[in-house]
Amino acid sequence: MDGTMDLYSTPSLHISNCVTLKLTEQNYIIWKSQFESFLKTQDLFGFVNGAFKSPEEKIPICNNKDGKVETVPNPDFESWSRSDQVVKAWLLGSMTENVLGLVVGSATAQEVWDTLTSHFNRTSSSRLFELQCRLQNSEKLDKNMSDYLISIKDICDQLASIGDPVSEKMKIFAALRGLSRDYEPIITVIEDSMDRSPQPTYENVISHLTGYEDRL
Repeated sequence: MDGTMDLYSTPSLHISNCVTLKLTEQNYIIWKSQFESFLKTQDLFGFVNGAFKSPEEKIPICNNKDGKVETVPNPDFESWSRSDQVVKAWLLGSMTENVLGLVVGSATAQEVWDTLTSHFNRTSSSRLFELQCRLQNSEKLDKNMSDYLISIKDICDQLASIGDPVSEKMKIFAALRGLSRDYEPIITVIEDSMDRSPQPTYENVISHLTGYEDRL
């Protein structure tokens, strides 16, 4: 039992040092990665994946006086429950108010984790389709170049957050595709540079396009 008590002892590392995001509808993959890493370094991941099963809440003992069997609180359960509620509190504390509404009524850390997994697995496909459409149909129109390029990067960041990262090359092509014919000269220059080594990054393209717009 001593080994079990050690296993369920409350860790001292503060979670805010490791999980830096509040869970929203848009950043589940990144948040989940941070939270998993933190729990694994603390040997507590079993509380959310079901590996650490709940001990029996009561255990039988034999009364030596009359030989009757009685049930008493199980100290292993108390230790398990205490650490489980710490992990659950960490989970709840790292969510935004909108996401918290999804897990109301979840009694254990695993129930919270499973509810989140089920919810975000359902929404990820439709979210992926929506973001890909937005990226493909992005146009500068009357926006200034900085705002337009920031919007492209924001869509790409959201795609990365749901497990579908966009390569630097595709970010650049998406940005160029939404420009008008006024930008044909700089588009040609940038497309030519894509065949050279090293290839330009999205940050390089931002400076070229904003500089070109200033000259226009």
